[in-house]
Amino acid sequence: MDDWQGVAVLLCDPLMNVRAANDLGTALLGGLRHADNLFRLVFLDPAATDFFTEWTHIAAAAIDVLHAIVAEGRPPGLDDLLGELGRSGDFRRIWAGHDLSSDARRVKRLRHPVVGELTLFCDVLDVVRLPGHHVLALQAEPGSPSEHALGLLGSLAVTAS
Repeated sequence: MDDWQGVAVLLCDPLMNVRAANDLGTALLGGLRHADNLFRLVFLDPAATDFFTEWTHIAAAAIDVLHAIVAEGRPPGLDDLLGELGRSGDFRRIWAGHDLSSDARRVKRLRHPVVGELTLFCDVLDVVRLPGHHVLALQAEPGSPSEHALGLLGSLAVTAS
């Protein structure tokens, strides 16, 4: 993961707990209260609606993923996670009115507090040796302002470490 240049990489377990990240992935989520779990980040982090510029689409995509997890079985910790997320009125409202989301699983529009606006494309790769785990690879379009901003974030992360 560390060798992927210009790509923010996160390794997530079936409940979207971030188990590992490269430096750029860590920098991308740096400063967010719930960067350890992507569902908690979306629904419980006070900064989420600023960080995700299209928060409603991201939230709908997160609910889609959670409904799929419930349909496939109940991995350990799911009920606790759902209970915790249920503290959010937004979560309860979207969960109850579940509808299919847009392309939010693929495109992430973010407002990073250090480098500003980013449009990133997210590829989700299954990890064969870790069933249910996924690698999220977030990258910008080559030559775009987002690529420049992501490169700056990477440089700042290297300088800080």
